[in-house]
Amino acid sequence: MSAIDTIDQKTFNERFAKLLELQFEGFFMCRIATDPDPTNEQLGVSGYTMALVRESPLDQVIRLQADDDFVKKNLRAPAEQMGIKIGVDVKNVQYDGKPYEPGFAALLDAPVSLEGKNPPFDGPIFDSRNNIVGSDDNMMFVVNPFDLVIRGKGVTLRAVDYLNPAQPDQKIWQIEDPNTYVRRLPSQFTSSSTQVMSILRVFDQATYFNDRLRYLRKSKEMLEAKRKPGKTDPELETEIQELESRIYQIDFWGSRFYTKMAFQLTYDFRANGPQAVQDKKNVLRGTADTTHPWPVTFWFGGWDGDLLVGYMQGTLGIPFLPD
Repeated sequence: MSAIDTIDQKTFNERFAKLLELQFEGFFMCRIATDPDPTNEQLGVSGYTMALVRESPLDQVIRLQADDDFVKKNLRAPAEQMGIKIGVDVKNVQYDGKPYEPGFAALLDAPVSLEGKNPPFDGPIFDSRNNIVGSDDNMMFVVNPFDLVIRGKGVTLRAVDYLNPAQPDQKIWQIEDPNTYVRRLPSQFTSSSTQVMSILRVFDQATYFNDRLRYLRKSKEMLEAKRKPGKTDPELETEIQELESRIYQIDFWGSRFYTKMAFQLTYDFRANGPQAVQDKKNVLRGTADTTHPWPVTFWFGGWDGDLLVGYMQGTLGIPFLPD
């Protein structure tokens, strides 16, 4: 018998009306192809994003976490010098709007992940498929699948939402009526978000990328100075060519880089399940209601099309009954 079964319905309704709120934020990676490239383009041919020769392919996957090897291979300079660390983590835990100490002890700095797969892609993606099920013009992307997992100390929380709960396995491109999944589209799109600009401390996007160009050109000059007459260093030439490619993309596409730095896509829905809590030692000191949808709101923004990183911030709400 669960704790929920031992209380009367009136008490349940009164106390479970309050939420345990997990607030999270951080930088994410997404090696994504962009129009007019097809969605499954792995190198980047005609869009403004591309995979450099020593990097992993463009796989579209939204990575809220990334292992050290992946970061070493794919996080371009000068991201680390700028203080960019990949990882969306829990930064605050509240119950009924007030700090909740058991939650802090178990969940502060806990990694937040988006899991599951969306074949042929090997993870969750911003699903548009070149405007077939979304709109690239106003960033109407579904995050698909939505399987949010938070792993803390002694506790794991999972919030799942199905595009069509009547047919959980149905693919988005099989759904004839977009109204079925309209709630999973961004509830708000802001093209020039002051919140994003304040977090990233980037208030002039053109200057931001002009600084990037100066950095890349200086790096290229330093590498070229290492060339030795009569000798060819393939590794050195590869590094120089990668910098040339990045410089060309920013120079050629210009505004497509600038404008997206201040974009903010806000999502707001109730995850319809199944929800799950693994807390064998009761480190949260209470009982979570997994029988009703969990409210979740979050945004993606601050997209850097050269570094292929952006920022995420959000809150997962869990109906909760403290001990």
